Amino acid sequence: MKEHKGRLAINWEIGVGKSHNIDDVIEAAVNGDFYDLVVCLEPTRLLIDERRWIKNPPPGIKIVNLKPRPKEKCGPQLDQEWSKFEQKGLGLLGREEICGLCKRKKCFWPQQYGKALKHTRAVFATQAHLERSPFFIEQLKKWTEAETVLLLLDEAGFICKPLRRKISFQDIEQFHNALRIYAQKAKKSKKIKRWLYLLKVLLKAITRDLQSAQWTFFPLSPGQSIKLQKIGHKLYGDGFNFIAYHLVQFGKSIVDSRERHKTGGISYAIQPFVDCNVIIYSGTAEHEFLKFRIGKDFANPFEKYQFVHRGTVWYNIASRLGTRSFFTRNALQILDFYAQLIGERISQGKRPLLIAKKLFIQICVDELNRRLKDFGYGHIKVVIAEKDTDLSSKKVVPIINYGMIGINKFQDFDCAFCLTGYYVNERVANSILQDIVASDRHIPIKINTGGIPRRRTAKIINHKDRFYDVAKLAQMALSQQEMDVVLQAVGRVRPYTKPREIITFQCSSHPRMDYSREFDNIGEARSYFSIPSRKAHKTATTKEKIEKARGEGFNQAQIAKKLGLNIRTVKRYWS
Repeated sequence: MKEHKGRLAINWEIGVGKSHNIDDVIEAAVNGDFYDLVVCLEPTRLLIDERRWIKNPPPGIKIVNLKPRPKEKCGPQLDQEWSKFEQKGLGLLGREEICGLCKRKKCFWPQQYGKALKHTRAVFATQAHLERSPFFIEQLKKWTEAETVLLLLDEAGFICKPLRRKISFQDIEQFHNALRIYAQKAKKSKKIKRWLYLLKVLLKAITRDLQSAQWTFFPLSPGQSIKLQKIGHKLYGDGFNFIAYHLVQFGKSIVDSRERHKTGGISYAIQPFVDCNVIIYSGTAEHEFLKFRIGKDFANPFEKYQFVHRGTVWYNIASRLGTRSFFTRNALQILDFYAQLIGERISQGKRPLLIAKKLFIQICVDELNRRLKDFGYGHIKVVIAEKDTDLSSKKVVPIINYGMIGINKFQDFDCAFCLTGYYVNERVANSILQDIVASDRHIPIKINTGGIPRRRTAKIINHKDRFYDVAKLAQMALSQQEMDVVLQAVGRVRPYTKPREIITFQCSSHPRMDYSREFDNIGEARSYFSIPSRKAHKTATTKEKIEKARGEGFNQAQIAKKLGLNIRTVKRYWS
């Protein structure tokens, strides 16, 4: 860390030992007193539950696991009320009016922030905290009274979260009205006077005005905030949004990102503020794109190292049939191929994990189970994998959707088969590419699919714009939004550290290795794996049944009657 100025990107592939290293780093950083505070942010709560110190808390060291509100304990009615408060930014008001009247006086949730974090050495939380509040680490530093902080980010999915925030004109106007009423009771507060002045100007400011460095909203105190929330809620009920936190962010946002919209609302972009030592663990994020999204550079000590198991074979079907536009009308031939391949692998004692776009999960389950039965594998059942799904039977084949990360239930499976591809459009790609500048500075991009093998490329439309950073970063943004998601999904079976069979369905190259073999269409894949088409399978099965009946001494007429076939069909296969 010292050698690289406290900023590291660890690009180990999934399954190499990232989780163990995170646990080791936390222990060493705290036990060695290298840092006052270590913050570990995970993509999901399941990954937090796997952390060593969460399973076995160390004696004498204060650690905190920041948990979400226990909705089930609130009960249906209070949970509904709380949800409204949360959506409107009225957390302080909710704690007073809902939690204050709650009979569960020992509930952990209302008291887990603020002074309760004093002298905490390790904090575990989801990355959603940093996504919601760019200054979350600074807030933790203040609450824990830490001087030195180490932040550990497990996976870099958060860099694909749009940085742009919006505030409607109505919300600004209502907040201004509530502030005016409160100002009458706080006449001596210079901070409130400053806020009133800025809001008055903000209501009339145009984009050029917004892109000034003079917009500084000093944070309101908890006392001021709760009073304002009460006034606003009394005036406008559920229509009131408490935007004070958003306005503070606006004042610290990227100046060129600010703009006024035709509706009167404003928008801006703000990057996570991580002014501390950081280690980011990700086997799929491009280093340059990571740097672009966070706004800071990171050393990449393992950049020239690659982890791959020699026994892993990785196939790819570079066909458009896996796209949303083409999958539905071609699902039958795609699932015919996979049903037979699944049946063969189960017969060989192997366990496949299936992956599909969430939109098509149910179609894949229904059609695969129907086809498995048609092809003579009725004892095999495809099921949607959920948290408590029983996978003890090897005849059960789980299917997950793209986007599932951090689940280690499938690390002993032998295969991962992608039944569909995973693609995004220009709008989605742009959401993490040009969200840090105002819309009038956006450079149009277009995604094309072409070539042999087919590849997805993101390029700027106008050749004159080729010198801008967008031209260089467009392909990285596309890869991060598409191939990163695919690699995370197939990574559940640990193809980099164990011998696995992988079939992806993408018009994209693997960012760090060559495919073992690539197919331009389903037909080529079917031929390579010796999987017959449905028609060919039916023909072979019919012929096999006729020959078996003939061997048992039946004549043509008897066979036709027994198998329910036309006599001409029997004669055709009579040999």
